[in-house]
Amino acid sequence: MEKAVQWIRNGLALTGVLALGFWLGTGRAVSASGYDSGGDVEFQLAGVNQTSALLVYQPSAKTVFVYQGATTGNSALQCSYKFQLTRPGEVIHRVSCSVPSLIP
Repeated sequence: MEKAVQWIRNGLALTGVLALGFWLGTGRAVSASGYDSGGDVEFQLAGVNQTSALLVYQPSAKTVFVYQGATTGNSALQCSYKFQLTRPGEVIHRVSCSVPSLIP
């Protein structure tokens, strides 16, 4: 009986901790740079797993750069593709990013 009470207590404690972590972490986007800080780049990290993506927006060029798998693999990220925006309501063009040279 005492062992069952310990299992239930531990299960409830684990459920409480997970619920608290989920509640504190929902709906928050990472925004380390933006117009308010005087920077010309804004970025957002979407997900911290194998399907994560780092989105970088450059307002002056009206371009969104997408870096897939930002939290996995190699520490050097390469742009997967970019979206070029013209005006609201018009066509958005997805363009592959150019491959950078390995020798500077």
